[in-house]
Amino acid sequence: MTQLWRHKKRGTVYEIITASAALQCASAPQFEEQFEDIAWTVYRSISTGIFYVRPTGEFQDGRFELVTTDDKP
Repeated sequence: MTQLWRHKKRGTVYEIITASAALQCASAPQFEEQFEDIAWTVYRSISTGIFYVRPTGEFQDGRFELVTTDDKP
């Protein structure tokens, strides 16, 4: 399922890769422990192809709006 979301302020469109990523950081385990209970959203800019990551709660706080969902497998 492909979901496209638009950043309300910028108007840029992103494809959601996953909304349930976990953070791992072997070189700084204290950093990983600080964020271990947080789900992360990984998303890709449609225009540039750059990947971004932010806490899922932050992604869903109203900054983005759903543009389309493609339910095809």
